[in-house]
Amino acid sequence: MTGLYKKLKEYGKVKANESLAKHTTFRIGGPAQMFVIVESREKMVELLDYLSGEGIEYFIIGGGSNLLLPDEGLDKVVIQTKFNNIKLDGEEIEAEAGALLSQLLDLSAQNSLSGLSWAAGVPGTIGGAVRGNAGAMGFCTADNVKSVEVWHDGEVVHLSKDDCEFGYRDSIFKHNSDIILRVWLKLEKTKKEELAKQIQYNISCRTGQPKGFSAGCFFKNVNLSDWPGDKSNLPKLFLERGTVPVGWLVEQVDMKGKKRGDAQVGVEHGNFILNLDKARAEDIRGLVDEIKQKVYDKYGVEIEEEVQII
Repeated sequence: MTGLYKKLKEYGKVKANESLAKHTTFRIGGPAQMFVIVESREKMVELLDYLSGEGIEYFIIGGGSNLLLPDEGLDKVVIQTKFNNIKLDGEEIEAEAGALLSQLLDLSAQNSLSGLSWAAGVPGTIGGAVRGNAGAMGFCTADNVKSVEVWHDGEVVHLSKDDCEFGYRDSIFKHNSDIILRVWLKLEKTKKEELAKQIQYNISCRTGQPKGFSAGCFFKNVNLSDWPGDKSNLPKLFLERGTVPVGWLVEQVDMKGKKRGDAQVGVEHGNFILNLDKARAEDIRGLVDEIKQKVYDKYGVEIEEEVQII
């Protein structure tokens, strides 16, 4: 343990038995055996090379905003991506994986560049946003991705947008071991006043969301093409938009406001699950399982988690 601790210090700031709850928006999670804060892309590559070469298990977190970690913690090296340099070149932004979405939105707004207004009020890093193809207001990260640089089995590789195989809240990075290092975004010039209005509107749309510790929307909305059976009884708006919101499904099965321990399904929005104070991961998972079962029993549809559960 001492030898590993000393070695890891070559790559970043190291903490032993660090509480993971401090590093997620859920404020849930036990200790990490080793927690390394990496502030350089080059050091990140070196660290990944070392760990993979030694066969040491690791786990990557960014902003911890779409993540539920176990109560018992992780018996492995947890790496937090804090390398966050950003460069603007005309209508393109080059951002390291640890750059916050809020940083990118601010830079784009200052330069009258549209494409990221959906991210107003959204926590997390661009690396995590690319991995999960995060989005809101009908837009998503993939809309503006030009290319991505990753660590792939000991090599630094450049991937095109098509290589990333983006889908609804999905990408190839959810299904392989590639680690995102840098992202290139292509934006478009717009009028600063119009962009400011759009950002303010998007922020105002979030005022009705539950306040507290959460991971944002917990489940993926259901594509209408995946809806089993008769669609005629669904609200007209859902038919027009082509999706059935999980928040509505949760309300239909009487799970809004439901509690388990210190975990609660959102009262204002049923697709949120909150940590009211000292909720445990098992409390959250219990509510998740109950919601999924009740929705399936009533509608025959299997809803999928958007949040990564470890």
